[in-house]
Amino acid sequence: MEAQQAIRAYTYGKVGFDRIQEALASQAESALGAEESRALAPLDSIDAIRAAQTETDEASSYLERFGDLTLSNLLDVRAELDKAKVRLQLAGQEVWKVCVVLNELSRVRKAFVTIKDLYPSLFSISQDVKPFSSLAQEIERCVNQDGDILDDASINIAAIRREKIELQKTINKVLQDILGSETYGRAVQDRIVTMRNDRYVIPVKREFKDAIQSVVHDQSDSGMTLFVEPTRVIDLNNRLQILQSDEKKEISRILLYLTDLIAKAAPDVEKSLNVAGHLDFSLAKGRLARSWNGVKPSVSPNLETNLRNVRNPFVTDCVPITFSIGKDYFMVVITGPNTGGKTVALKTLGLTVLISKAGLFIPASEGCTVGLYDEVFVDIGDEQSIEQSLSTFSAHMSNIVRVLGQATRYSLVLLDELGVGTDPEEGSAIATGIVDFLYQKRVTTVITTHYSSLKLLAYRYDQIRNASVGFDVETLRPTYELILGSPGESHAFTICERLGLPEAVLALAHDELSNEHKTTTELMSRIVTDSQEISHTKDSLNVNQQELEKLRDDYEGKLALLEANEKQELKAAHAEAQRIVDEVSKRMDDLMRQYQDSLKNQPQAARDAKREVEVTRDELVQKAEPYEEKPPFTPVEEILPGDLVIITSVNKQAIVIDVLKEKRKLVLQSGSMRTTVPEAQVRKLTEPELNSYQNRAMQYSGAREPTLPFVPMKIDLHGSRVDEALEKLDKYIDVAYLSGLSFVYICHGKGAGILRKQIHEFLKTLPSIDHFSFSSPEEGGDGVTIAYFK
Repeated sequence: MEAQQAIRAYTYGKVGFDRIQEALASQAESALGAEESRALAPLDSIDAIRAAQTETDEASSYLERFGDLTLSNLLDVRAELDKAKVRLQLAGQEVWKVCVVLNELSRVRKAFVTIKDLYPSLFSISQDVKPFSSLAQEIERCVNQDGDILDDASINIAAIRREKIELQKTINKVLQDILGSETYGRAVQDRIVTMRNDRYVIPVKREFKDAIQSVVHDQSDSGMTLFVEPTRVIDLNNRLQILQSDEKKEISRILLYLTDLIAKAAPDVEKSLNVAGHLDFSLAKGRLARSWNGVKPSVSPNLETNLRNVRNPFVTDCVPITFSIGKDYFMVVITGPNTGGKTVALKTLGLTVLISKAGLFIPASEGCTVGLYDEVFVDIGDEQSIEQSLSTFSAHMSNIVRVLGQATRYSLVLLDELGVGTDPEEGSAIATGIVDFLYQKRVTTVITTHYSSLKLLAYRYDQIRNASVGFDVETLRPTYELILGSPGESHAFTICERLGLPEAVLALAHDELSNEHKTTTELMSRIVTDSQEISHTKDSLNVNQQELEKLRDDYEGKLALLEANEKQELKAAHAEAQRIVDEVSKRMDDLMRQYQDSLKNQPQAARDAKREVEVTRDELVQKAEPYEEKPPFTPVEEILPGDLVIITSVNKQAIVIDVLKEKRKLVLQSGSMRTTVPEAQVRKLTEPELNSYQNRAMQYSGAREPTLPFVPMKIDLHGSRVDEALEKLDKYIDVAYLSGLSFVYICHGKGAGILRKQIHEFLKTLPSIDHFSFSSPEEGGDGVTIAYFK
């Protein structure tokens, strides 16, 4: 276990996952949220990853829809709770700190009450946050925000403090009389009353210390002034000392009482605190996703990874990388010049896999998939160790030995500059052996290298692909673009030639290249040329395919038009048939009357004739049944939450709450009713239809029946004149009542209260209003009125 943790810590540091943990912690607003962020780790099961992704998704959407939820008062009071549980008396400030957290927990729970249907995961988590309003109210009755015990905390504390105040007034009056008397005027240094040793004293000159019967408690630094307690106030000061002692005892008793209350609630508070911390952690994930413009990747149990324009969040001006592995091949060899971005690409791949497994969104384009690897192993960077006297090569090999021993076919292995730090020929051979070993174990592996022998492996094994990082030979700068399917070159000779190295030196250098290297280079060049030709051919085929698809689309369009015309013609034919049937039926009725008149003497023949006529008419009617079109519907891809639609099966308006694309269904709200309806029964309202429905709802004056699919639950009348505000409110109340709302919020502000008073008087006159009241302090207090409908 320790070895595995060490390998993970090494991987996290090399690819930058530890920086992700800190970046996430910086997005948290509480110590508990930051603590959980720093403990972020990849998850092992698809279900756990998807659950974490759902939290991230809902948190991001919540922040976009409702704005940030400040949790700065979610303080870490675990130490205070631990003290309370062992009955160690909490100080007043500690008790108040717990009270602040209790109120914050209640606010957190309330914030998620109304989002059950929109964000079920966050709502479910928030329900584990318990309300502690009674305990918080009891603390607030006894302690203020500075931690001081209030007079209302107990009858005794109030009585003691009243007596103290009266006694202090008496002592002060006696001492002021002494200070102001002619008898002691010369003895007094200053006409002030002060305190020494918690007793009231006055300052007198040393030479007159015997002029006043008193007890000396202190003297000035110069010794010229003595602070004395006249005998006339000794008993009063003694009584004051007793009261102060009684007050301390009563304060201690009250704090111990509050400590016991907190101790009883401590287990539930701790659980709620951890849950609130997790909610803060989830919101931190949402904030991080929004700051990255992140997307939710799919997780593949088949070890397939497909990344589109993924970015490394810690690389400034990062060039996006598009990369795939696991479907047609499970090994990639990346080659190219130094500082060309090979290592960055390797780190970005490893980091993206880890943060995806941790349930975070990734900075990339939509449509990314990440394989569910059991572990990510890396060997990246300069591993030279002075302390262990290891060379770069030895340090790399020590690490790779651990990787080869622990990697499975379900792992992801990332090896940077495999085989460097030793003799190139030997290093190339060792690197080839390592790749062969991993290939036989079918371990998903990505390698960066300069060795040509590794490039050739892609043409020996069908499950290995080459890749390269782009290089601009004109500017001699890397483009950092990762190109799959094409091996890279070091461009050493090109760079030297552009930099002005003499041609004679280049010629001698070229002669020094081994025949094997030259052959390999020529072979690679031909392979690249062939690959480019194949790529061009593929592009041509793609163009031809696109043209064929365009032709197919044109034909399908024409076919649809023909079918539409056919439907119209068929509809017209049915109408004409119906007209003929009606005409024939009328004619038959006339004939029946004629038969009845002319065959009065042959009733049975008349009845037989009538029956035959009716059968003929029924057959014609059946053949001419009216043509019915299926009602049109709007595909779910064209509908968003908040859109107004018609439920065609019942001809009723509704608002879209959620779009279930995979199920081809929509969650709709119609008045107070919520239902899930198939896509085929829903049509999006057009602008003219919406205006028509709204106008009819505004003019409706009959019985209450929802006619509008959606009306806001709040109207803001801030800054409006009284007459304007009442006119707006009158129309809004009508529409809200018709839409089926149970209550509405009326924002009028506080100010001088004129608008509020007029609104309340107006509400009393409305027959649709049952009663009204001010909102809670969190929702605006007496600046917002809640009106409830009958």
